[in-house]
Amino acid sequence: MNKLIAGLCFLGCFSFNVHAIHTGRIFVDSNRNGIFDRGEKPLKGVSVSDGLNVVKSGADGSFSLSGHSKERFIFITTPSGYRSDNKHYRKIADHKGNFDFGLQVNNDRIKKDGSHKFVHISDTEIFNTENNEGWAGNIRDYAANEKVAFIIHTGDICYDNGLKNHIRLMNTANMDCPMFYCIGNHDLVKGAYGEELFESLYGPVYYSFDMGNVHYIVTPMLGGDYTPGYKKEDVYRWMKNDLALVRKDKSVMVFNHDLLTNKDQFIYGINDKEFINLNEHNLKAWLFGHWHINYIKKQGEVYAVSTAALDKGGIDHSTSAFRVMHVDGKGDFVSELRYTYLDKLIKIASLGNGYPSLYPSGSIPLSVNAYSTVSPVKEVSYTYSIDGKGESAPKHLKKQTDWSWYGQLSLSELKDSHDITVRVKSLFSNGEKAETEESFRYSPINRNQVKFGKDWNNLLGNAEHIGIASDTLVPPLSLAWIKNVGATIFMSSPLIYEGNVYIASVDENLLGEGVVFALNGLTGDIKWKCSVRNSIKNTIVASNGLIMAQDVEGYLYGIDAFSGVIKWEKKLNVNNLPALIEGLVVSKGIVYAGTGLGLCAVDSETGKTVWSNTDWKQREGATSTWTVGGNVLITGTQWGALYGNDISTGKLLWMNSQNGLSDRGASPAIQDGLLYIISRNSFFILDAKSGKVVVRKDLSVKVDVTSTPLVTDKEVIFGTSQSGLIALDRETLEHKWTFKTEASLVYTAPYTRSPSASIETSPVLSGNTVYFGASDGTIYGVDKESGKLIWKHITGAPVFATVAISGNSLIAADFSGNVYAFTAK
Repeated sequence: MNKLIAGLCFLGCFSFNVHAIHTGRIFVDSNRNGIFDRGEKPLKGVSVSDGLNVVKSGADGSFSLSGHSKERFIFITTPSGYRSDNKHYRKIADHKGNFDFGLQVNNDRIKKDGSHKFVHISDTEIFNTENNEGWAGNIRDYAANEKVAFIIHTGDICYDNGLKNHIRLMNTANMDCPMFYCIGNHDLVKGAYGEELFESLYGPVYYSFDMGNVHYIVTPMLGGDYTPGYKKEDVYRWMKNDLALVRKDKSVMVFNHDLLTNKDQFIYGINDKEFINLNEHNLKAWLFGHWHINYIKKQGEVYAVSTAALDKGGIDHSTSAFRVMHVDGKGDFVSELRYTYLDKLIKIASLGNGYPSLYPSGSIPLSVNAYSTVSPVKEVSYTYSIDGKGESAPKHLKKQTDWSWYGQLSLSELKDSHDITVRVKSLFSNGEKAETEESFRYSPINRNQVKFGKDWNNLLGNAEHIGIASDTLVPPLSLAWIKNVGATIFMSSPLIYEGNVYIASVDENLLGEGVVFALNGLTGDIKWKCSVRNSIKNTIVASNGLIMAQDVEGYLYGIDAFSGVIKWEKKLNVNNLPALIEGLVVSKGIVYAGTGLGLCAVDSETGKTVWSNTDWKQREGATSTWTVGGNVLITGTQWGALYGNDISTGKLLWMNSQNGLSDRGASPAIQDGLLYIISRNSFFILDAKSGKVVVRKDLSVKVDVTSTPLVTDKEVIFGTSQSGLIALDRETLEHKWTFKTEASLVYTAPYTRSPSASIETSPVLSGNTVYFGASDGTIYGVDKESGKLIWKHITGAPVFATVAISGNSLIAADFSGNVYAFTAK
């Protein structure tokens, strides 16, 4: 009998340990000691969970949970207006059944109507990097300046080193802002189960919290480098219980390392009978990373929001940035990208080189690029003096984009030449200021008039991408006109066609800024705008009186070059992810578009498909623009291969993924049957018909940039990821010269970080001068034989678009949305 009683007691104890009753209290911890002291306020109605069951705290702040077999944590849904400096979770193994949560008031960052801001970052992958304090400090300062409600990291912190270091780099205490983390595929590491290390440092892999009128849900990646201990069933059953206690009128946003679905209905479940339709729970957005791209698309009524890495360039050359979500009282939002590492930047983009543009009215365009990572620009003003005497009253410029501000300096009263000094001041929202000045010689006569010659209808002027202009521009060049299009310009290089300039913009916040523009070639005035569904990140082309462009969602457009009316459009057979970022090429009236099984040849006049690729599939996006030479179309994928397809039939002729050709962003040039291309750390010459490597030259620099080699009579010239522009001797392929640019303002080359001197554009030869734009915000002209600087124009915003040359003019564009026309004397 005694043995039986002892056995029952043992079983009872065993049962209690597996399914213990977990109790505790939630309260306002006024003195921050973690103890519920007399006079401190209990919090009623706060959701508490053991990873399966979810209950609400009572009037006295108390709760009781029954537990379950896979329990590891007790965690709360942090209520709006509060934060938990001592973590929103408690590890069950570290406590003896009682779990108190002391919270701190945090309502100064949420407005009365519930509106607030949060910062989304992802894929920092700091397992093998140093000097992370700079970008982390940017976020900390921005969060303080702009009263950010919280920061969320959606995974790939990366491996053991990253996981151990990131929590020290960014946490609620040192960011002075609630800091939340998701688990990514590279955060599942070796251990008793994949998330063991993550849990020991960051707590549960799924949980929720409230801010304003939004219920935020953090969900885990369901697979990765090592097998997790949780299953989708575990997440589903908890989420169902969690949402059951959320008010029906409350909006919902979900965080994960990857996108749940490409469909309009966001269904989270385990079978046909057990699922949650998140649309029915007022889902506003699903935010993720994983793809290393900045991209928003709308799936039905739900926004899918991807953010690239903020400390380095993305896989598809996305800009180094973090995303700010401005959430209103209803849970709707406006997105904003903020670019890292920039400290009170200010530059007058329209002045320099001594001779500014002059409008017929006698006024001078005054375009200023200003930016600071940690605080938006509030206002920009200017004053001026004539011949060093006196100073005008300040006047304000008008905002064009996040970078660009514009006005006109009226000097019509001056009838002869004078020395003018313009001083510009920028005031940032945090109270900081920046200023600069430029001086020039004013003349009432405009000597800088555009005179175009031959059309420039492809990247580098032709389908072979031989970037040698037929016209000679002898520097120095002077600004003829400048026009801001009101949206950001990425790698859409300008076209010169039928007397007009054409360019396209990106829409990475999905604000309707994906547009093809036609500008009057003589004046820069916008003749028409044609809106498309999303960003146009790369090369557009012109043929048969049409402008062709493709957006990141996979739509190809044929737009009338003179009216801006869409004559035809078609949805390409491309994957929903990654985004379509490749550039177009047109040859003999056929435009080559898409990628993978969506690669196709299309009649530019009618929009009818001539052939579609059936031989190779899409992978990660590449910033390559397709090239045509002979009877071969050259394409490729990032982390895939370089491909040669027959331009008449689409049949795959060859593929090459050896020696680093599997991943590159550059487009090749084809000359005399040979293909010239850079990739990873090498320069290649291939036979264009067979794809066989004729020459491979190992380089001492990284060349994972979107820079097509310029092949001259004596040199091969191209951009690099970190070291500016280099030239090889064409005969020996030995290094000839290097032109080192300044450090990039924004980083785009994959995994390239501060400090690096990147050039994502392709060099263009005119006479003996090589012209190119750089990520440091400058347009350069250097001598082709020596690499010595001859001319430059500093814009103050990165230049990712390759220049175009025709007649006496060079057309360029910067990231701020400015389009420039320079003329030779």
